[in-house]
Amino acid sequence: MDRIKKYDKTLYVKQTDTEGIKDCALHLKSGEVIGFPTETVYGLGANAYDKDAVNRIFEAKGRPSDNPLICHIASKDQIEECVSSITPVAQKLIDKFMPGPITVIMPKSDRIPSEVTAGLDTVGIRMPGSETASEFLKECGVPVAAPSANLSGSPSPTTAEHVMNDMDGYVYGIIDGGECLYGLESTVVDCTGEVPVILRPGAVTAAMIKETCGDVRFGDSIKEGETPRSPGMKYRHYAPSASVEIMTMPSKTVLINDELEGDYVPSGDKSHLDFKKLDDDAKQDLVDIAAPFVFRIRDILKDIPMARIGVYAGDEVCALIDKLGDKVMSSHIETYAYGRAADVGAASHFLFDGLRHLDLQEVGFILAQGFDGPGLSKAYMNRLGKASGKGGDVPSGASYEETRHGAELTDFKSTYTCSVLFVCDDNKRLSAACEGIFTNLIARKAPYRLREDKTVGCEIYCESAGIHGYHDESPDETMVKAVKEVCGISISYISTRRAEPSVYDSNDIILTMRDEQAFEILSSFPELDGKVFSLSSYCAGKGLVFRNEDGRTASISIPDPKGENYKTYIHTVSALNAWLELIFPYILKELGIERC
Repeated sequence: MDRIKKYDKTLYVKQTDTEGIKDCALHLKSGEVIGFPTETVYGLGANAYDKDAVNRIFEAKGRPSDNPLICHIASKDQIEECVSSITPVAQKLIDKFMPGPITVIMPKSDRIPSEVTAGLDTVGIRMPGSETASEFLKECGVPVAAPSANLSGSPSPTTAEHVMNDMDGYVYGIIDGGECLYGLESTVVDCTGEVPVILRPGAVTAAMIKETCGDVRFGDSIKEGETPRSPGMKYRHYAPSASVEIMTMPSKTVLINDELEGDYVPSGDKSHLDFKKLDDDAKQDLVDIAAPFVFRIRDILKDIPMARIGVYAGDEVCALIDKLGDKVMSSHIETYAYGRAADVGAASHFLFDGLRHLDLQEVGFILAQGFDGPGLSKAYMNRLGKASGKGGDVPSGASYEETRHGAELTDFKSTYTCSVLFVCDDNKRLSAACEGIFTNLIARKAPYRLREDKTVGCEIYCESAGIHGYHDESPDETMVKAVKEVCGISISYISTRRAEPSVYDSNDIILTMRDEQAFEILSSFPELDGKVFSLSSYCAGKGLVFRNEDGRTASISIPDPKGENYKTYIHTVSALNAWLELIFPYILKELGIERC
């Protein structure tokens, strides 16, 4: 289903804005679609009684209409409006777990249109435990049909920022309720029979349901051509752009928080990273968890030297990988640490944020920690398996496009600035083109923040100069034309400048077009060692190499096209553009910043 923007800007409402929440509820009742928080993930809601409004959800998500939605309610009194009967087993789960992260499937009433249930005669009912969700749903006064508030097929949203990234301009409003507590969608249980059947695992585990009902079964598969009875059964869900691979946790590992208590909150305690306090057995356990990641990273880089790899793992695993001191390997990886390696609750809470973040850092592979437990692990592995493409079709027409609602610098506590300098001989062609291309990349991929302090926003600048250049001359007109044709940007605004000590001092990384230029700068200013690189040496230092027909490592050499024909200029600009696109994420990491 094609997505069409309806608004110039989606309304953003804070959870403390009572009037804003009332406004969103009023618009939902009149047919608009609203993004709202729950304790599991954010939902994309519409009036469940209004089939036209429900169809707008599918339009906003690019979601297939043969995937049922869940009806969200503020009070148990609303259940009778939505269902034709409540079985004894359904009543037990309602009494025990609502409000909470559970969806109970029952026979639907005539008031619920088939657009909500994908033509099925059953409907899923959920009463969120989130205070903000409860306030919003009370104001709505009607059952709210909602799937997760993300682009169909992509990772589910666990923050309002995630929703805004995917839905800005496609829905009327988004209510910010902070980070979702659980981070995985609700448990979906079919209660139309005598025995509850789990169709989608979640934070309410099989053990909890069995304790309440005396028995429980799993039924998470569907036949070809059959309409799924629950979201998440048919289509490939939760998937980032990168390829996801699940890393096996050693069987002897003792899992933490595989069964969550009602007051569970992910811990930010980092005391487990003091390896000196661990005994030999504990150290070996951590090595056993981390080793598969290290071996797999090396295997990937051996086959694909230019691969970028994301690691979704525990704090200890990420720290141990860093302790290896392998600079080439380190330059190719981006890590997202969720907490203690064995903490299933933390891994679940941060999973979708981690997948989105690693995708944003432009990795091609994501290695994600797997678990083999009987509780929350089932839900976590269900989502991770779908993200890795091991189950479910890809929805027709769905694509993971970037429509990021980037943070403004005013959203951060402070601002950090850094700059990159490109140098050639005269600053009329190569370095000038690099300045324009790189400046465009900076703008296109913004915003940025510090890696070590995510409250600090970053501004990146780019300059160019020539070792033997003159001040305030215009760039080569043919190069200006070629850059415009290849990249769609103008570099006519650039004025040439001479490379000199003040220029070097004001930049954090200096990249020259040829090896001899870097050598000349370092010969005159040895104190710049570690800051000055040729394009070729910078790439080689990151393991970004290619080989000639003899199998030898070839140098990156982009000759100055001065005096050559226009076709040569075009080829030169295309090569510069390709290399700068390639090294951009490596430069970000070198500068200690990341996309956000």
